[in-house]
Amino acid sequence: MPFHRNVERFFYLHISFKSIYIMKKLLLLLTLGLFISCSNVQNPDYEKNLEIAKEWFEVFVTEDMEATAAFYADEVEYQSAFYGGPIMNRAETIEYLQGWQDNMENIGWEAEQWLPGADPETGLPNGSVRTYGYWSGTHSVSGKSFRGLWYHYLTFDENGKIINGGDFGDATGLVMAVAPDQE
Repeated sequence: MPFHRNVERFFYLHISFKSIYIMKKLLLLLTLGLFISCSNVQNPDYEKNLEIAKEWFEVFVTEDMEATAAFYADEVEYQSAFYGGPIMNRAETIEYLQGWQDNMENIGWEAEQWLPGADPETGLPNGSVRTYGYWSGTHSVSGKSFRGLWYHYLTFDENGKIINGGDFGDATGLVMAVAPDQE
């Protein structure tokens, strides 16, 4: 085989190995970039708001409505868990929560999970708090107990006050299940 063919083959193989080496490095960098971009970047307010949310649940079960109401900003939008329930303002939210407290005894919250929330428009962490867990208690009149799975979301302002939130669970079914028996 002529010398120039050996040189051509050497440079071809050298260029091919070099290209593969560069492609491997590029693939590694792209994978690393994807990993970093998908990492759990947290909103700096989340930990503070998480503690406030946990405190809200601790206070709510004491049935101290004045202390519970203090968690809410003057302007709030809150979603009722009842079928067809409206978005409520602060006064309506307090009345809604008072209704639960007036009709239930030994209220308890057992959180399964606390999660960071995201801005619905951007999908980016916004410092809000979501939680899944179980409400339990006893109906004040019938004496029937309940335990139901619920989801809550709470959004906070810069002062740590709730400005947006809601409950998701079978509120209507719960009320029917613990209602006094028909005679």
